[in-house]
Parts: sequence; C-alpha cells; structure tokens
Amino acid sequence: MMAVTTMMGEAGAVHRLPPVLDLAAAEPLAAALRARLPDGPICVDGQDVERASTPCIQVLAAAAATARARGFVFRLENASAAMAEAIEDLGLGQALEGDR
Repeated sequence: MMAVTTMMGEAGAVHRLPPVLDLAAAEPLAAALRARLPDGPICVDGQDVERASTPCIQVLAAAAATARARGFVFRLENASAAMAEAIEDLGLGQALEGDR
C-alpha cells in the first residue's frame, strides 16, 4: 500500500509521492488526489520516486486535467529522473507540465 505524504509548503499542501508508483499504487494515488480536488490547487512532489508505472502517470495526468478544468493549478515539482523518464516515454510531458 502506498501513501502520499502531505506537507505544507509556500503554496499550501504539497503531496510527496512514495518511491514506488506501481500498479498497486494507482488506486490509492487516485483516491488521494480526488480528495484534494475540491480544495483547490494541487502540488505533487516527485523527488523520491524510483519507479513509476504507466497507470500512476496516467492518474497524475488525469488529476492535472481535472484540476485545470475546474480552474485550479496543478504542479508536479522535483520529478526524479525515473519519473521524468516515465513521463517522457508515455508522451505526457505537456499534460504534466507545471502551471505557474
């Protein structure tokens, strides 16, 4: 079971992703992000990610699209090399490009 750690940053809550974003992590990740959507801006920190699966990257892209459709900012910060590679391999770089 994966856990998304929530910390307070300058822009509000920052959700720090765990080292392993595998298939088993996709549903808990989706649930954690869905819980944040009504509250506004979402900031996700990917610095600890060592492995990232397609389902988890898709969950992040869907959360980004949903947040933006609702007029909220979505930011993915500090993506690790493994996470950046997974995003690039899937062609989802633009979908997960951070809002300013």
